[in-house]
Amino acid sequence: MAELVTGHAGKAHATAEQAAGLNAGILGLDDYVLNVHDKFEITVVSANKVTIGTGELVMQGRHVSQGAPEDLLITNGSQGMKRNDLIVCRYTKGAGLVESAQLLVVKGTPTTGTPTDPALNTTSPLDGGTTYDMPLYRIPLDGITIGTPDDMTALLRALDEILEG
Repeated sequence: MAELVTGHAGKAHATAEQAAGLNAGILGLDDYVLNVHDKFEITVVSANKVTIGTGELVMQGRHVSQGAPEDLLITNGSQGMKRNDLIVCRYTKGAGLVESAQLLVVKGTPTTGTPTDPALNTTSPLDGGTTYDMPLYRIPLDGITIGTPDDMTALLRALDEILEG
């Protein structure tokens, strides 16, 4: 049965899934940082702290807003070991089907060889996933030193920017 989602129905009826479906249909089925605010810019503050700036993103149709910069702690590295940590925006659907998003660090596995990225949750909420990770940055650690963060995001340009050239 068809349902008019964006019209007045005399009762609350528009769902988060419907809004996410509309966003995904218009913006695409990938994950994007929007070209506003600080665009989740990262600043390395110390050997174990980074700050993620303000921004807006869309992950699997879900819109997430970061209204203030946020500090994240990186677990200390170990002498002679290398490790890749990932900073992600994690979507979760928990008890009572309450949805939330948060920035967090997913710690990698230390190695003396070439480090690999830690495993992430990749089942889209559009496909029924209840935990999904959108990678924002790779943080390479060599010993106790944080290397240069690797931006893993796709920046979605606004329609007026695309039309201008």
